Amino acid sequence: MARILNYLDIPQYLRRTLVPRHNDLRHAGLLPPLDAPHHARKHEWVPYREGVTLDKKSTAGGGTFVDVGLHKAVCIQQPFEPGLRVTVAMGSKRSLDDDCLRQAVDRSEPSKNMGLYWGYNVRYASNISCVFKECPYQGGYDYSIGTSERGDKISSGDLEIPKFRHLLIAFGGLGGLEENIEQDEDLMGKDATQIFSRYLNTCPDQGSRTIRTEEAIFISLQYFQDPIKRATI
Repeated sequence: MARILNYLDIPQYLRRTLVPRHNDLRHAGLLPPLDAPHHARKHEWVPYREGVTLDKKSTAGGGTFVDVGLHKAVCIQQPFEPGLRVTVAMGSKRSLDDDCLRQAVDRSEPSKNMGLYWGYNVRYASNISCVFKECPYQGGYDYSIGTSERGDKISSGDLEIPKFRHLLIAFGGLGGLEENIEQDEDLMGKDATQIFSRYLNTCPDQGSRTIRTEEAIFISLQYFQDPIKRATI
């Protein structure tokens, strides 16, 4: 699953270079495209593009050439090893000449400067406790929400989420988060309500016995949209 999620986040024009062939990806072409802003099309000129560094240096200023999915590679000022994924600030000048140097920037810059959704990161955790223990943010998650058909039923309009910097929303598999918790030695004897700040049923009155995780994610993201907006105002 982690390999497939990583694959989907990478723009199509970079996949052949960045993603090695693997049996897990044999049916990846059947998956719907992400079509996020960082998956820019060849004919588009956008403020930022994702690219991969090439084994070719600029003779003028020692910069690095980057394939950003256009008909010609662009040159950035910084020297990089080949084969690295970078985010390039394209600027307003549309020239692709070698002397028109651009900058590699932090991947979060398109989101911070322009409010663009710029994809996601994938982190593999071996169990539920590692989701919390290996959190990449200093201080961990401010607020955590577990989702389950056995969670509390509350409408999206009535749900209050406190202001946060890092929010975790967890989804279980076929056996639910309860099964994941039972199989975690570090959480033995603990209830889901003791692990998460809130434990919610985001798909009440579902009718069918089970909802697939990928379906629950879409439904829940819509459910959480307004409460999260209210928490970040």
